[in-house]
Amino acid sequence: MKKILLSIIISVASVCAFAQPTMDFDTPSPGWTGSGANIEPIGGWISANALTGFGDPQSVFQATAPNVHGGTYAMQITSVALALNPAPTSLPSPIGLAATGGLVGTTLKFGFPFSVRPTSISFWYKYTPVTNDTAACFMVLWNGIDTVGTGFWKTGATVGSYTQQTVTLNYNPAYASVTPDSAALIFSSTRLFNSNYKFCLNCGQAGSILWVDDINIPGWSGMNEIEMSKGVSVFPNPAHDLATITLDNVSEAATVEVFDITGRLISTIPFSEAANVVDKKSAIIPTRGMSAGFYSLSVYDKSKHLLRSGKLNVVK
Repeated sequence: MKKILLSIIISVASVCAFAQPTMDFDTPSPGWTGSGANIEPIGGWISANALTGFGDPQSVFQATAPNVHGGTYAMQITSVALALNPAPTSLPSPIGLAATGGLVGTTLKFGFPFSVRPTSISFWYKYTPVTNDTAACFMVLWNGIDTVGTGFWKTGATVGSYTQQTVTLNYNPAYASVTPDSAALIFSSTRLFNSNYKFCLNCGQAGSILWVDDINIPGWSGMNEIEMSKGVSVFPNPAHDLATITLDNVSEAATVEVFDITGRLISTIPFSEAANVVDKKSAIIPTRGMSAGFYSLSVYDKSKHLLRSGKLNVVK
């Protein structure tokens, strides 16, 4: 599956663990480059904008309000016809493509370091397709040269307001005990397949627009661990029967989600104001029924924006 997806993107592309990508398009800073109407994402992302060096139009842009789900920015992917296709036998035209990765010299590299096995990923999106066009999202997880898991989603429906979409990840049973070391996440605003799912070089339509924001991968923050853990304390840790997570100066925190090492959601617990303490919130995590091992904690606001993260060790 990984090889199929890579051939879909571009024949000269290569896979590696590149930079940790921003998933909310607001952090890390700077996550954008360019000026005026030509600002484009960086921050761990590579796109069809790499083709502008051949004289082709820009297709991936910085979106601002009202085309944002949360924060200040989102990513806008617009499918464009290539004025000069540098690889007409392998590169689709029209194209509207963005993926985790980067450009090294003239080589596109897709992927980022990744070491959990989530059951799914989710993101918020809007879509304005040209008639008969479709948008798609792929995720591939691998270890070395072995494809560990994949996920695929597509839609041809117009979605005028931000909607959350979940993509289920399917794992190869031959690698049931293998943890991936890398992953790639790919979004396309235009059709890449014909009716029998065979890759198609000219099935897309110019003018379709896909907006993407606030991608969430359970059990993985993708952010600077030190920054994400600021103001977060967990006690006792290791824990046997229960643990308390306390937050300093994170007033918008609403819930904490607990994930095991595979990325499986274990529990969701609401925060409450810490008794007799200003600007503190806390939540009690019952651990008596949890298996021994390490767990990741993700703190969200009411709109499901990731605010902080932490770690928990359960002992028996």
